Amino acid sequence: MSYLVLARKWRPQAFADMTGQEHVVKTLGNAIAQGRVAHAFLFCGPRGVGKTTAARLLARALNCVKGPTAEPCGTCTPCQEIVAGSSVDVAEIDGASNNSVEDVRQIRERVTYLPQRDRHKIYIIDEVHMLSTAAFNALLKTLEEPPPHVKFIFATTEPHKLPDTILSRCQRHNFRRISASRMVERLKQITEAEGAKISERALLLIARQAEGGMRDALSMLDMVLSACGNTPSDEAVAEALGAIDRTAVQEMCEALVRRQALPLLKRVEDLHVRGADFKRLAEELALHLRHLLVARSTGEAPEDLADSEKKAVLALAQEADPAQLARLFDLVQSSIWDVSRAAQPRLAMEVALLKCIHLAPGTSVSELAARLEALAARLGGGTSTTAAAEGGRPRPSSFRS
Repeated sequence: MSYLVLARKWRPQAFADMTGQEHVVKTLGNAIAQGRVAHAFLFCGPRGVGKTTAARLLARALNCVKGPTAEPCGTCTPCQEIVAGSSVDVAEIDGASNNSVEDVRQIRERVTYLPQRDRHKIYIIDEVHMLSTAAFNALLKTLEEPPPHVKFIFATTEPHKLPDTILSRCQRHNFRRISASRMVERLKQITEAEGAKISERALLLIARQAEGGMRDALSMLDMVLSACGNTPSDEAVAEALGAIDRTAVQEMCEALVRRQALPLLKRVEDLHVRGADFKRLAEELALHLRHLLVARSTGEAPEDLADSEKKAVLALAQEADPAQLARLFDLVQSSIWDVSRAAQPRLAMEVALLKCIHLAPGTSVSELAARLEALAARLGGGTSTTAAAEGGRPRPSSFRS
């Protein structure tokens, strides 16, 4: 029996199962309930956030024997065939390989015929931005005034490549990147159902690596379980993903704040032996310094951190001055480009971090003014701050004849 990857096994089978896209689900559900379903939809957003899944769910909602309904039964023949990709009235087309005028002409010829069995004939075109200009032009009239039994659903990661004439004929829905906290919740449910035990810290690492894409997160989880078994440690998860261990990032930021060069260089050496990507390391350090600056400024750690990380971030943030954290962030952030282009990334990373260590302590304007006033008082015996600001220069005596 062939293995079904988690990204396909746990594909949402109802609108309620979609994570982080409630704004789209609510709009589609209301449109179906009120009978205001548009003839053409455009689903756009980053990869792996549920665009194609939402298109299939919408097709099921419109063609379910109990529909149109926002909650298709999932057991009738149309629902099952749409899930399997074998429906006679729902066509999924890859825009990258079917992008010519001839392909669009075939669609135009077919839309004139009634559905063979279902309520609507639905065309789902994935990566629609790959269609040629001539193909878009050939689709315009059909897209604007299709037969009442036809629905078009387009999905794309690059909506800016679509002509305005196409955009104006579609009801557009923007899919968002899924937040790390929501993704971790979903990954917890899946790991429990799969009989695996992975810490919240490791799941958060997977969520960060996925950068808002649930499909990427499930693919990474699949790889972790294959490489490390059902009870992997945090270090094993980081190694399997080729990611930077969060503990290493935390310790390196502590060394930066406390100006400790030796533990910093030891960590760089350790990561070098493990074959770490130093550009990724610089990005992770910059992100962690950003978290520290936010915590120092607001008194609260960012919400997308695990509970254990929040405590560590808050504790370290209290040790540092906000000006110091801001300057550390600027230096590390500017080093990302240098490290990525360097012939020896490790050397570039070490020198950038040593610059941070030797960074002069930051001082606020109010502190400088207070020091200046105190210095003026000591030197001039009560001389005003203005006089001290003038550098203590003697006033020129009046001219005597």
